[in-house]
Amino acid sequence: MQSSTSYQTKEIQNIEQENIAFFDRRMFRVSYPFSVAVGTPVVIKFASAVNFVLRSQILSVTANGLTYEAVVGGAESGSFSTPIQTWGVNRMTESDAPAYVSQVTLNTGGAVTGGVVAETIAIAASNQTPNTTDTIAAKRGLPAGNYFLRMTASGGTATGTLSLLWEERP
Repeated sequence: MQSSTSYQTKEIQNIEQENIAFFDRRMFRVSYPFSVAVGTPVVIKFASAVNFVLRSQILSVTANGLTYEAVVGGAESGSFSTPIQTWGVNRMTESDAPAYVSQVTLNTGGAVTGGVVAETIAIAASNQTPNTTDTIAAKRGLPAGNYFLRMTASGGTATGTLSLLWEERP
């Protein structure tokens, strides 16, 4: 059992680590607008050469329904050759931190079969709620590797935005 002092110290360390990652320019984000036709899933390959902390996933759907799955492992096919632009969270020019080059790439264009579905979100927009958002804000520490984010439409072409925020731990 931890004492409250031990717990408080751990929380302070976590806050400090988050600030360090921000000022060391090791935090990144992506905002990916999507349009997914029924029967044609969109798969994003999230490839990381280093351990990372996934800080948040925000899925916003503006039309129809969508199932979002995070797949670990599996067999990829096709060509993940369309890059998705990532952005550093701290882009201030007055930072003393040396430039850090992200070790994560995100690409679309391929597919994945098999693997383990580690996470599923089903979300739908309606006439009453034309913009529906689901947020997974729980932090996850993940090892270097390939992860596949698969979006499958239901009820018509699904449109919206996927936003991710992560911290790299080289």
